[in-house]
Amino acid sequence: MEYPREKNTMEREHLNFYLQKADPKTLHNLCCKVEKSQPVTLLQEPTLQTLLLPVTDPVTKGSFYAGEILVTSAIVQVGSSKGWAMVMDEDPELAQKVAVLDAAYAADIEKEAIAALVEDGRKRYEHLTRELATQVETTRVSFDLL
Repeated sequence: MEYPREKNTMEREHLNFYLQKADPKTLHNLCCKVEKSQPVTLLQEPTLQTLLLPVTDPVTKGSFYAGEILVTSAIVQVGSSKGWAMVMDEDPELAQKVAVLDAAYAADIEKEAIAALVEDGRKRYEHLTRELATQVETTRVSFDLL
């Protein structure tokens, strides 16, 4: 899956990924604001699930399942719009909050604030990715020197 690189390319399917990376306190406050202004119905309680992780063999180009991933998913309705979330690991609170904001975004409720929070999550994700790449780079072995 490819994630957007520019602010203007954000689409609804990217909300789930980037909201998980956003500032937790801001996420909580925005979710509470939506819940106070609109009726929110929990359609599917946050539920633990496992997903099989497919991997493509680079030699044979065949695919196989490398293992399972634990996720938590939730479905809510804000007004007449439904929202869904799937987050890594066991985190029912985060799954429900992301689902609420996904539904609110679909219903044009607090859309600008949600988009700003998604942008915050995108920036945090890119920063963490760069940090990790830097840490990995420091472990690179130069065989020319050995």
